[in-house]
Amino acid sequence: MKRITHTNSPLIEAPSSEPLNELPSTLRYMNTRYFDYERELAHPKTSDPDTWKKWRSDLRRRLRQTLRLDTMGNVPTPSPQVLEESQEDGYRRYKLAYETLPNNWARAFLLVPDGGPKRKPAAICPHGHVPGCMRGVAIPDPDSPVGVAYGHELAQRGVIVLAPESAGMGERQPASEHQKHIHAGACFLLWTRLNHMGMDLTGLRIFELMAGLNLLQSRDDVISSRIGAAGLSGGCWLSQVLTALDSRVKACILSGFFTTFPQTIWYCHCICHHPFGIGQYCDMPDISALIAPRPLFVESGVQDLDYPHQPAFDMTQRIYEQLAAPENVGLHRYDGGHMFHGGESIPWLVDRLKGL
Repeated sequence: MKRITHTNSPLIEAPSSEPLNELPSTLRYMNTRYFDYERELAHPKTSDPDTWKKWRSDLRRRLRQTLRLDTMGNVPTPSPQVLEESQEDGYRRYKLAYETLPNNWARAFLLVPDGGPKRKPAAICPHGHVPGCMRGVAIPDPDSPVGVAYGHELAQRGVIVLAPESAGMGERQPASEHQKHIHAGACFLLWTRLNHMGMDLTGLRIFELMAGLNLLQSRDDVISSRIGAAGLSGGCWLSQVLTALDSRVKACILSGFFTTFPQTIWYCHCICHHPFGIGQYCDMPDISALIAPRPLFVESGVQDLDYPHQPAFDMTQRIYEQLAAPENVGLHRYDGGHMFHGGESIPWLVDRLKGL
């Protein structure tokens, strides 16, 4: 099936046989080639359960191959070390360190609500390419340009939260002496080195989030059947892929990067969103189709023009209708830019996790 069409990608054009009065352009060649590009594993247009079962199996297998997940071995259940802890308003906050691969130490905040039932629902909350990284998810800042600290908000509503630091970001950035030879950020450095060894950066981050799910499920105070995900921007991308690949995530909030590849990644978004050849198999709404019919909520700022939610949302809504679950997909268009709003999405996720 051909790539997803839309209205705001003017450089993607139909091929032309007419001679050009300009120098040859490889970029123009790629834009015209992309006009008729095929997605090998676009989501089914039927409600037949056997067709969907086979398609899910095929696309998940392809995504695991593309993300090179199997090259990393079995996903571990980490044994975290507590680096810091403090009592906050309504919950206890722990700063953790744990190994996800030998000698590869992750960082995360764990927020454990006070009181209430002995066992509680949980959520994993990856951050985006935004100031503060995991701190911005777990520690509220009224002056933050990227909205509410959604991990903090969920913990205050009785949800245990794991807010990990993505590989190569925040406290996990490479030392400055390793960056002086490159003209881009740490994502570029990690992507190139992983690519050199036959691995993928999105794949590594998803592998670590799966380890985070193992960590949550291993806790006596977590209801393992009630785990959600929420993320902004790059964390939206990771939450979408994680939920698509791992059925332990029962509901998710996708904020600030719910869109299509031709509208974003085709125009050179951060290289960490470029797993090799992913567009050959699917587009982002196909990844959302792997989530369906599990509950999914999209929030998108009216002024967040770089990440248009259409046509991805209409496509996803039709998918949920095909699967007889239209009530399981929601949308909040808020007055604002690239930020996590949370006004409708956070209560929605809490209700879904507590009502499962």
